[in-house]
Amino acid sequence: MKRATYLFRRLVATAALALLVAAPPALAHPGHGDEPPPPANAAPRAIAHSDIFDLVGVLGPDARLWLYLDRYSSAEPIDNAEISATLDGQPVQVTRSAEATYVVSHPLLGQAGPRSLIFTITAGSDVDLLPLEIEVPAVATAAAAAPGWRETAIRAAVEPMVWAAGLALLLLGVLVGRVAAPRNLPPLVAADTVPLKPRVEPALETPHKAAAGGVPARAAAAPMALVLALVALPVLAQPLDQPRRQPDGSVFVPKPTQRLLGVRATIVDRADAPVSLQLVGQVIADPNASGRVQAPQAGRVESPEGGFPALGSRVERGQTLAYVVPVLGAQERSGVQATLAELDSQIGIAQQRTQRLAGLAGSVSTREIAEARAELDGLRARRAAVAEGLNGRLAVQATASGFISVAAALGGQIVDAREPLFEIVEPTRLWVEAVAYDGGMVADIAGARATTSAGLTLDLAFIGRGLALRQQAVPLQFRIVNASPGLSVGTPVTVTVQTNRRAAGIVLPGEAVIRSAEGPPIVFEMTTAERFVPRPVRVQPLDGRNVLVLAGLDSGKRVVTEAASLIAQIR
Repeated sequence: MKRATYLFRRLVATAALALLVAAPPALAHPGHGDEPPPPANAAPRAIAHSDIFDLVGVLGPDARLWLYLDRYSSAEPIDNAEISATLDGQPVQVTRSAEATYVVSHPLLGQAGPRSLIFTITAGSDVDLLPLEIEVPAVATAAAAAPGWRETAIRAAVEPMVWAAGLALLLLGVLVGRVAAPRNLPPLVAADTVPLKPRVEPALETPHKAAAGGVPARAAAAPMALVLALVALPVLAQPLDQPRRQPDGSVFVPKPTQRLLGVRATIVDRADAPVSLQLVGQVIADPNASGRVQAPQAGRVESPEGGFPALGSRVERGQTLAYVVPVLGAQERSGVQATLAELDSQIGIAQQRTQRLAGLAGSVSTREIAEARAELDGLRARRAAVAEGLNGRLAVQATASGFISVAAALGGQIVDAREPLFEIVEPTRLWVEAVAYDGGMVADIAGARATTSAGLTLDLAFIGRGLALRQQAVPLQFRIVNASPGLSVGTPVTVTVQTNRRAAGIVLPGEAVIRSAEGPPIVFEMTTAERFVPRPVRVQPLDGRNVLVLAGLDSGKRVVTEAASLIAQIR
């Protein structure tokens, strides 16, 4: 038991020491101008840029300089560029490692001290010369050597959390050792007067005595080494250059992470743009290219040959969609039957009169004979109409050409007159109806655009406005230009109406402006190649895709236009 306690204490103490030794070096790198340096545990790096290119050099642990080349104005990676370089006046070779990533290898990059590089970059018709100054730290040159006490003390001084973790493990080991220490218990049986000498096997008579439970000390030390490796591994394998938010509120995003996020930027400038207004609306069917099919009278619904048309099926104007068989009550049916009986009697009398007049063709005028025949034909037609209303069926036909959007007909269903059975919509001809509570703001409309909740943008053409208020609002109707397939009637949209009034500001894509954690909208200014600073702004909608920044941003700044929401999530 004492041996196990001793081994456990050594395990905890060794783990604490491993945390101190394996702590990553905290080296400060010189900034560029007034810009704050990168995070302390980031790899040594340097940044150079011109009006054309943006170049970032990162010194890896293998003493190789990794280069990331982008367009300065848009932060777009540049691949297959021709790069030549000199290192402290000596020409060095630059090779392409990956897309828009290049590598410089030279023994001088493994020697501590400042290094001066000059790059000549050619990308298409663009040629530029960029100088780069990078400091090779002494720790990087001795990465393969074990750190001494001085280096360990320096690391611990800048990493107080490591000291705290080590002391906590040390105190835990002392506490557990005190609890697990063996205690003298009174014997349960009196000891014999003549002690027996235990028989010792020759194989066990070794300098290393057996541990408790018959486990050798060497085997008991194996778990200690395993736990030590598990404790030190996360520290040693901690990746460098992780994106993080810095104390001043800016966000450090290394170039490899920017490539994964797809960060893009633009250099902004002030301009005049039309003042816009956002309205709430929904997609409606074009009344000139849609129709509603209703039951012509009360009755029972029957399907035509081939069955009822399904949702989304194409129909043509005049096509039979269903049949309605009239359903009469007992009183109505008896009245119709009495009318048929009366018509049958009148038809018999008219038929006899017609035959009698036809037999007197010489003595009776032809006019009387024609009138008798006409009266007989009229009675027969009247009887056929009444009989069809009693036993016949009415065809329900399509009122427009298009696609079935609503199908409410079922076989055997009893419907009332004017009850809707089908609705037909032409998806290529759709409108948007919006309401404006301030009629003066939409008195002069220059253009409009709608946006769905899914982010789909629709170009609109203004049709007209209502002259009567509808729930204290002015209805506006727009025609969708080139309607997107899959758009449904009734889809809610946000309509951005452009007026002829103009305001000065900076035009940015809508995705460049995001909501901050505090609530106000912000944009991210790209102050350097890997530093992004949030800027609170005041904006107003422009055309559904873009917004107009009225305050908070100056001309000439480089602003993130894509992946701004992803940068805001970095902590």
